[in-house]
Amino acid sequence: MIHAPKSATQIRSILTRLAVISVAILVSGCTFRVSNSPPPALCPVSAYEYVLQGKIHLFSVDAAQHLHISQLSQALSTDGSVETRVTKLAVVDLNSDETPEVVLGLAVNDNEDFGFEVLHYQDGVVYGYAFPYRALMDLKADGTFSFSSGAADHGFGTLEFTDKGYIVHRVTYCESRYSTTQEQTVSYFVDGQEATEEDFLSAIARQSEKPDVSWHDLEHIGLQNVTLEHLVKLAPEDA
Repeated sequence: MIHAPKSATQIRSILTRLAVISVAILVSGCTFRVSNSPPPALCPVSAYEYVLQGKIHLFSVDAAQHLHISQLSQALSTDGSVETRVTKLAVVDLNSDETPEVVLGLAVNDNEDFGFEVLHYQDGVVYGYAFPYRALMDLKADGTFSFSSGAADHGFGTLEFTDKGYIVHRVTYCESRYSTTQEQTVSYFVDGQEATEEDFLSAIARQSEKPDVSWHDLEHIGLQNVTLEHLVKLAPEDA
């Protein structure tokens, strides 16, 4: 069969269709490459939200592995019978770096005040740190908190996070020692300097007067329902 030569109009129409197809292929190729590229690092609040909603894992410093939020028990114990649930949440800057941490109150089995899991954002990763209750008591809106290991060994301080754990910087505290004859002596410190018991007690009283952090009950909300807007609303300035 002999084909009649195509008119200029037909040729232009064919070229136009080929151009459209070529552009579509290029766009499709670009889209494919973007979808397979690593996602950009989340901002701290979004990262916390994703962890709480179970969309991404946190890295548990205590368990030395990535964990889903439902696996927090593994950060506390290797005992499979341990059941952990998150009962409350607070947002506060614990290490004064202008990036907030998320503090989760933990109930373990029948102990409603077992301790805390602190979520700390660093370089695109959310790290989890477990605290027993007496290591992070009376959390204040300015990020300071009280700690106690005994009647004559307590005080308040601030936190520093490391890749292997955390450091408590004791600000005002008392500590006890025992002599070879088992006689106890107690030393007092205010702002890191040795002080009298009276000055220590005055500093403790001033600390107790600071505004507490705002705790938010999660027993009836559920972690999966904690939204980005909710976390922004819990920012430290609103505490």
